[in-house]
Amino acid sequence: MPDGSIYFFGRNAAMMALVDQQLKAAGLDAEGYMDEQLLMAQLDLGKAQILVIGGGVEDEPRARLRSYCTDHDILMLEHFGGPAQLVETIGSVLG
Repeated sequence: MPDGSIYFFGRNAAMMALVDQQLKAAGLDAEGYMDEQLLMAQLDLGKAQILVIGGGVEDEPRARLRSYCTDHDILMLEHFGGPAQLVETIGSVLG
């Protein structure tokens, strides 16, 4: 289990629900957002270890989040695969 929180951001409600199920089933404490402003408010609390951005997120919010994560030492994973691969991918990123 990572020391910080895992957040995920996407645009497709059905996919977000699947991601939530997969991460919780793996015992990962993760929270999903579809609204960029709500996500940013949570990230500003300084508890994030990793942010996962789904493949359906547009270029502009993706670039803003990439810049924010770089500036705040938050790992960022741009995930374009399905929810079944996400747990393994997060594990490989976190080591």
